Amino acid sequence: MTLELMNAFLSAVRSGNIPAAAGFLGISQVCLSERLQMLENNIGFTLIQRGRSIRSVILTEKGKQFYALSAKIMDVLYEVENIKSPLRQD
Repeated sequence: MTLELMNAFLSAVRSGNIPAAAGFLGISQVCLSERLQMLENNIGFTLIQRGRSIRSVILTEKGKQFYALSAKIMDVLYEVENIKSPLRQD
């Protein structure tokens, strides 16, 4: 699992649909779908329900749990990046 894949997942969930998330990330819908599939393959369980409305993002129960953890991880990484710059000046 990479941060790129996790970020793709978070963007898809926060956007609520694949087209909007792909646009936000600056990638094609196909590329985003492939990243989400790669993430699911890496972690070994399904995150997003697939069905009639394949463009909308509906999380599985494990997907909801993974989202909460992923969001925390990215928040911590963002905080580290924010403090890293002043530390370099010392």
